[in-house]
Amino acid sequence: MATVSHLSKARPAVQSRKAEVPFPARLVCVKADGLLTVDVADQGPMDVAWLEQGALGAVELAPGDLLLILPSVADDLGVALGRIGRYVRPSETPHVSVRSTETLSLQCGESMVDLRADGKVLIRGHDVLVRAKGTKRIRAGTVSIN
Repeated sequence: MATVSHLSKARPAVQSRKAEVPFPARLVCVKADGLLTVDVADQGPMDVAWLEQGALGAVELAPGDLLLILPSVADDLGVALGRIGRYVRPSETPHVSVRSTETLSLQCGESMVDLRADGKVLIRGHDVLVRAKGTKRIRAGTVSIN
């Protein structure tokens, strides 16, 4: 296994860039192309990219949010590293909403639940069990069993 000192000798020297310091900025808007326009106190508005953190770490932004911005180096876009605010544990979130325009699917092994934009709900699985402490109600225009 190569050591860090060995790797640094094997690679050509990289020109050092000026160290940039992150700073806060207010979100003005999210543009159609996905770039964020932020208002920087000393410079006015500027466009920055968003640092993606994966689907489960998705953050819904709104104008006025305070973001931490890493400024651009050379001609690259600056990057919004995240929203500045109080931490909320995921387990303490009182409501979770997931939206999709066509189909929302949950899958685990051979089991799947599909929610479709046309109102259809499809539940697939080897064994489907529905339990209720109270009354089970089936309300539909028609009910077909087998």
